[in-house]
Amino acid sequence: MTQVDFYILNTTQTEQFACILVEKVFKQGHKIHIHTTDNVQTERMDNLLWTYSDQSFLPHVVMGDALQADTPINVSHDQDNALISDVLVNLRPDIPLFYRQFTRVAELVSANPQHRQAARIRYREYQQQGCKVVSHEINR
Repeated sequence: MTQVDFYILNTTQTEQFACILVEKVFKQGHKIHIHTTDNVQTERMDNLLWTYSDQSFLPHVVMGDALQADTPINVSHDQDNALISDVLVNLRPDIPLFYRQFTRVAELVSANPQHRQAARIRYREYQQQGCKVVSHEINR
């Protein structure tokens, strides 16, 4: 059964929090797929993963790059192009069709009221599909 963790943020900086979360999950030895909304967000996440902290290194590739199967973190907006990983970090406003191939799904919810409403709908959908759903209030 897939566990879905909703991270309720008190900011709209979901991409920055995604980097913090990915670093933590990577240090625990997991492979991670970051699912973005479009090519622009994919490029932004690619840049952020290189630059968000001077103290860390997060080995990642954008899907389609060479050697992607050997890299523990991959980033893509393509619904048909997710490598099998342990953890899915979903930055999209909808539930990815392929989410069940992951042990864990991280849903990041910004302080934006529209994003919160979309997250409530996803929360109920995950519950209806039999997932274990957990919420975490993040005050950063």
